[in-house]
Amino acid sequence: MTDTPTAETAFGSSPPHDPFQAAKASAMKAAEELRAAAAQKATEFRTAAEARAQQLRTTAEQKATDIREKAGEFADHTFSEARVRYDDLRAEAEKFAREKPLQALLTAFGIGFVVGAILRR
Repeated sequence: MTDTPTAETAFGSSPPHDPFQAAKASAMKAAEELRAAAAQKATEFRTAAEARAQQLRTTAEQKATDIREKAGEFADHTFSEARVRYDDLRAEAEKFAREKPLQALLTAFGIGFVVGAILRR
């Protein structure tokens, strides 16, 4: 008798049991299950990461919009306040120039002289 497989296996007899082949088949099955589980976990992780990224993007856009609105309000308020101060200073300078024209002229000349000396250097 020989130990080689014969054509009897097609008719219902089982082939001889090889422990190495069984372990190999079991390892291949376990590797395939592990690969499938890893692919599933990677998909779940990717989905969770995309959802978190979208949430962070939405939050960042909302914060940027809030900051932009507050900055615009602050700029408008600051500009209005500067305009009021400018108008007050202009009115006060006009009043001073009308009340004391010689002193205003000498002050303007002195300031111009100092600024000119500074710019010459």
